[in-house]
Amino acid sequence: MKKLWWVLIPFCALFFSGSGWAELSKKEKNELRSAYKTILVKRKGPFTINTCTCTNGKLAPVADDNMRIRPNPCRELENTGQLFCSAYRNKYAEILAKYGVYVGNIFSNEVFLWDENPEHHRVVKGFLLEKYYMDTHPESKLAMSRAYGGISGTEFEVKYAPVFFAKYYALADWKDFHNFLLQYEMQRRFFCKCNLSLVNDIRNLSLVIYRSYKPFKPVKDLVHNRLSPGLVTRIEEFRKKHPQDKKNAKNYARLIEMVRSLTYVDQNQLRSYLPDISDARIRDLVKNILQIPRNAPLRLLQNLARLVVVSRETVAAKKIKPEDAVTLINLNVSANLLILVTTNRLMELDRVWTARELLNILKDTLAGSYGAGLMSRREYETGIQIINELLNKKDLTLGDANRSLNRAGRAVEWAQASIRTAFSDVWEPWVYLFPEVQRINDDIIRSSPLMAYATIIKSLRGQLLSKLDLKHQILGKTYVEGVRALNPGLARGPLAFFHDDGRYTRENILALETTNAELEPVAGIITKDEGNVVSHVQLLARALGVPNAVFLNAVYKRLASVEGKPLFYAVTPMGRIILKEESKMDSEDRLILSEYEKNVKRTNDAEITGQSRKLAIDAQRLNLKETRVMGLEDLRRKDSGIICGPKAAFLGELKYHFPDNVARGVVIPFGIYDAHFKKAKVVLPNELKNKGIAVEGESLNEFVRRTYDTFFNKLLKDPKISSEKLSRWIRPRLAVIRYSIRQINLDPSFVKELREAMVKRGIITDAQNGQMRGVFVRSDTNVEDMPNFNGAGLNLTIFNLMTFEDVLEGVKKVWASPFTYRSFSWRQTVISDPNLVFPSIVVLESVPSEKSGVLITADVDTGNPDKMTIATAEGVGGTVDGSPAETLLYSPKETILLNQFKSPTRRMLILEGKGGSRMVPSTGAERVLTKEELHALVSAAQKIKKEFTPEKGAGGDLLPWDIEYGFVGGKLYLFQTRPFVGNSDLRNLPALAALDKAVREKERQPFSLDEKVKWQP
Repeated sequence: MKKLWWVLIPFCALFFSGSGWAELSKKEKNELRSAYKTILVKRKGPFTINTCTCTNGKLAPVADDNMRIRPNPCRELENTGQLFCSAYRNKYAEILAKYGVYVGNIFSNEVFLWDENPEHHRVVKGFLLEKYYMDTHPESKLAMSRAYGGISGTEFEVKYAPVFFAKYYALADWKDFHNFLLQYEMQRRFFCKCNLSLVNDIRNLSLVIYRSYKPFKPVKDLVHNRLSPGLVTRIEEFRKKHPQDKKNAKNYARLIEMVRSLTYVDQNQLRSYLPDISDARIRDLVKNILQIPRNAPLRLLQNLARLVVVSRETVAAKKIKPEDAVTLINLNVSANLLILVTTNRLMELDRVWTARELLNILKDTLAGSYGAGLMSRREYETGIQIINELLNKKDLTLGDANRSLNRAGRAVEWAQASIRTAFSDVWEPWVYLFPEVQRINDDIIRSSPLMAYATIIKSLRGQLLSKLDLKHQILGKTYVEGVRALNPGLARGPLAFFHDDGRYTRENILALETTNAELEPVAGIITKDEGNVVSHVQLLARALGVPNAVFLNAVYKRLASVEGKPLFYAVTPMGRIILKEESKMDSEDRLILSEYEKNVKRTNDAEITGQSRKLAIDAQRLNLKETRVMGLEDLRRKDSGIICGPKAAFLGELKYHFPDNVARGVVIPFGIYDAHFKKAKVVLPNELKNKGIAVEGESLNEFVRRTYDTFFNKLLKDPKISSEKLSRWIRPRLAVIRYSIRQINLDPSFVKELREAMVKRGIITDAQNGQMRGVFVRSDTNVEDMPNFNGAGLNLTIFNLMTFEDVLEGVKKVWASPFTYRSFSWRQTVISDPNLVFPSIVVLESVPSEKSGVLITADVDTGNPDKMTIATAEGVGGTVDGSPAETLLYSPKETILLNQFKSPTRRMLILEGKGGSRMVPSTGAERVLTKEELHALVSAAQKIKKEFTPEKGAGGDLLPWDIEYGFVGGKLYLFQTRPFVGNSDLRNLPALAALDKAVREKERQPFSLDEKVKWQP
């Protein structure tokens, strides 16, 4: 087991922009920290004094003012009966709860307060995260405070825990897709078969030990407060640390056995569930399992797999009583434990397995993972389909098997996404106070059948990759798992870790915890999270030939040892990854590097540019004399780079072909920008006055030309000047340019024409009162969607403006956006004359998309033009900022699920007041696109492929189309289409091609499922 730890993806780093919790403010952090510090110094931590909750709803203190313990507080003080005795959260714990950090959780209390606290989902997450933290930090204040007598009583917790579980399941907003995992983990972590007589025997025996050996008190109190499987370890550890207590030696052994029997199951113990199972089919499945002999483990696995799937489906349907659901989930906990134990036993057998046998076991462990809530029904069916197709495929090759297992391996990532979604709305404050809870994902997966699933995938892929020789060399070690190539490329430079302060340069190989939409140019990228295949980082990395790969968990952690050191980093087109210190490069590495640098010198490009060639802009094509505000219907694709940018031109083309599927809009061409820019004067912001950067009132055009001339023709060509110094020099000058553009006084005739154009097209609905539909103001330069460069995400789009005055301000903001450092630095790596960068603007009617996404008319991994990659999320703008998306690989024969949308939130437009957008809960649906929507989308893409002449890449290959879309009430809207730009430089390097040659040849070799495979833990 220990050897697989690097297979798992840590979910501490996976909370990207799709999470439901905004970043904590300084004030919020201070309040959280202050409350928690007070809890740490309080004698009872997060708890109040001990009280008994009476049948009249009032609380009766257990002790009087003289600290005398009352025998029956409710009878003595309220003259009534008692429900339970416990301590509640104190006011400092309530402050934490305000932020979703629920500590001091006690089942009896939560059942009693059920109607007063509507945050049931966050309370459940609090139970789980607090228990994980206490189990892994037994000496912490949260854990130690439980050791005080009277905090809670096991007899009460055993009684009220099932009530709490049932109430949670009965919630109207409980959905299998989002809540089954939480419910399962609750019942797993607080698992108890509720034998009250045995509970009393355990409590009494712990008292016997305590009375004769006082140091046992902390353990005794834990036994009395809450029983869990973790207690066995605590008692065993205490016994080892206290060998002098020989008098209780037998009592310790007996206590351990009693706790274990109450909290652990074996095959026979499934029998105890039969009286409480009302579903005849499930009852029969349990009876069948009870009849399976112990010497038939494979048959046992198959039946357990069937049981957990049927049980979950029954619970998911929500057609049973809550109490029955609790029983079935407990049954799944027990059955999954048996799956885990059985697979571990099989793994330890001294035998060699066939690939076919392991694939069948793989199906059973996938079923167990589904039964544990780690994936949706759709994901489970996809995984089973992948394995079945592999089992049934004739004339199987190494390449076929490897690709199928790669797809099957996504199940671990699906599970991580499920866990991420489950905790996302409370993650930020929990991790702020308790960073260690970030490891709960590994704990969840290690405790599930998915752990065995991962070992089988690893063993099978290890066998295949040893035949394919696809081995990754990472810092002196060889890996066949734990890393994945995203984009081919080559880089050499010092390693830097991404931080919010942005302290890195284009010379760095950048390691970042999660994909980031604001990434500036770097030499290479290593992430722990790939986001999705059409995020801005992916598109920019692909366009600029930046090597990009995912390093999972422990492999990523190894990077810390080489931070700041110069590295050699290569990702081959076939997916081999090589990362080593520059000082340890061998002759093959130096050959690769020499070929790369030879290529750079051949085109007179400096290494800092990060590209093997420059892109030239044909100034003769620009028509800056066109200064009319135009409608989308006035433009076609041929106008791109002449009158306007490709967004407007292709929208015009889309409007022509799909008049009912493109929103209304107007376009402000290059010429209007140019006319204003040439008249503009330099205006210095206060912080840059008297800095000698520019002269107030001088021509902005002249200042820009002088700045560019100095930067590109002098500073950039000086090898002694580092990227950091170049950055420090250019940043304030770009700030002056942006500020000056923002101060431009717009020509009144342009303002009048723009208003009239928007009125004519119904965007302004009431000219007299200024009422208008919301609009997006989108930057659209002449330097995007070019061969080998697409400029994705480099300029500004302003969301959903609701007044004409805001539109006018938005125009100036968008005009200034090409002069942000990020936009400038990406473009200057590929453009020969940055003076020829011109922005046009699209003012497009807001479409309140319920779903939105990106479609690429090819398989983005293989380039296969017969397939389409479709990434869709709920809400607006979901898939191009790193958010999780439903990702499908479509072909006429089948539609394959690659990833499922699991974000708990979605961004929706506000179509009244000041406009903008807001985050709201996602629908919780397992599918984003309906069959009808998928058909409409694919049909539109097929029409675009048929009627739009494709553009060619630098190597003469036809480029697929990149289509942005949305749906409102099932109706398709098309927002943009453009050539999907890849980068093929490194595929043509002889050295890299040689690295892949052996793999390509061996992929075609046959592979038999009867081949022997060693199952490696």
